[in-house]
Amino acid sequence: MSKFKPLLAIAILFFIAVSCNDKPNDKEIQDNVTKSLQANKNYAGVNSTVKDGTVTLTGMCEGDDCAADIEKNIKDVNGVQKVENNITKDNSTDMTMRTSVQSIVVKYPGVQADVASGVIVLRGSIDRDNLQSLMSDLGMLHPEKIDNQLVVK
Repeated sequence: MSKFKPLLAIAILFFIAVSCNDKPNDKEIQDNVTKSLQANKNYAGVNSTVKDGTVTLTGMCEGDDCAADIEKNIKDVNGVQKVENNITKDNSTDMTMRTSVQSIVVKYPGVQADVASGVIVLRGSIDRDNLQSLMSDLGMLHPEKIDNQLVVK
């Protein structure tokens, strides 16, 4: 009987090792990736496919770091081996913000503004008395940042 104990122990360890190596299949990974994407409203424009544990992300998102953030979250999903990130940034919000910024800036003679990646860049000059009002009006648009390069008189 003592000769069989080592063989029995090896057989049990082998069985445990094989059963613990239960990697999720592509369908299970796809379901988990989809749940992860649906859990965040900012990921609504992003789609995914899974093949052999590799997740391919496509679609559009808003914000400078949106694609990198989504990729990081998807890499944490159980079973994901690799992420191919083909997400593009949606710049339509810049056009909307640019229009809003121009409607504000027109009230302040000598001030020019541009919008890129959610950042408002101010140039030109402004009277000290008007600066706080301008910054407050622009802040209500919730830009990523306001880069103030104005000369204050």
